[in-house]
Amino acid sequence: MNQWSMKTKVAVTTDIVKRFERFSDETVLFVFDPFLKSNQKVREMIAYLEQKNRVIIFTEIVPDPPIEKVVTGMQMALQAEPTVVIAIGGGSALDTAKGIIYFYQKVAKQSINYFVAIPTTSGTGSEVTSAAVITDTANKIKYPIFAEELIPDEAILSIDFVMTSPPSITAYSGLDVLTHALEALVAKGRTNYSSALAEKAITLVFSNLVECVKNGQNEDARIQMHEAATLAGVAFDNAGLGVCHALAHQVGALFKVPHGLANAMLLPHVVLANAKDWTAKSLYADVSRKLKLCTNGLSDEVAVIKLVDAIKRLSKDSGVPATLAEWNIEESTAIRAAEQVADNAMNDFTFQSNPISFDRTKLKEIYHKIV
Repeated sequence: MNQWSMKTKVAVTTDIVKRFERFSDETVLFVFDPFLKSNQKVREMIAYLEQKNRVIIFTEIVPDPPIEKVVTGMQMALQAEPTVVIAIGGGSALDTAKGIIYFYQKVAKQSINYFVAIPTTSGTGSEVTSAAVITDTANKIKYPIFAEELIPDEAILSIDFVMTSPPSITAYSGLDVLTHALEALVAKGRTNYSSALAEKAITLVFSNLVECVKNGQNEDARIQMHEAATLAGVAFDNAGLGVCHALAHQVGALFKVPHGLANAMLLPHVVLANAKDWTAKSLYADVSRKLKLCTNGLSDEVAVIKLVDAIKRLSKDSGVPATLAEWNIEESTAIRAAEQVADNAMNDFTFQSNPISFDRTKLKEIYHKIV
């Protein structure tokens, strides 16, 4: 049975405070990056909510949120018993908030009445998904969590938070969007609905990412990328992801490579590998033609190669390294990790929805492409 749903209400606005008029006599837990403490917009939100609500703030956000930080946040939640959670930030802040909610509800046996996500990067799509990724720092493994209660009730997309995003973060986040969309496009759980969203997200990334990287003050390009991230998030939350994410989670955990960058390195190689599946090849080829990367008369094989070349070109034009060596990871160190990367990738939840069930040998082959 195919099923498609979207729980999250999405508001594209710069008047964020107006979205909070509904809250009164609530205990509001804010979760946001520490550097946002001095942000005028954030201060306005807090001041407004404090008029009629009890507000508590958690800012212990670090990249690739470790389970220890999530536990610290959960302990704060256990004491405060929040009824509303508002998360502001990039993927790490939103995932931390989701981790807090997930474990708080299990331990306290209490639910959160309303969850608002306000992304400050255009990448993870976490503002509309059931996914969170928590890191076991001791064993250097990332664990994706998928749970219905982690889907925000509302996502607020405001360009006020993304206009100053640095070029590198803009690039990594944007290529994460492309990966979400291309993986959702061919994932085992795909439907016509998820594919339509994925295709639109792909088009928006190819049309706007380089402009956002090179001219971050272009408001139209910024909002297009912000919406692309949300579209791709809904797509993969319904369809699933795949091997690119399964491998990227391991690369990120082992070598501290930003998640979007790890995906960007792996994506062209995963597309070529997945194209061995007839249906995946056809879907990639259709996208290639819609992007006008090739003419209708060319074969699917050629169309896929044109798509892969375009992905590589987009990464290069965005200033993104193509290999771990370019990220200053020694080749010998990366090679030694191949077995661990492959083994852990096969146990990663996202591996299950890839169109082809690759064995360890194939996973290592893909991984070696970025060494």
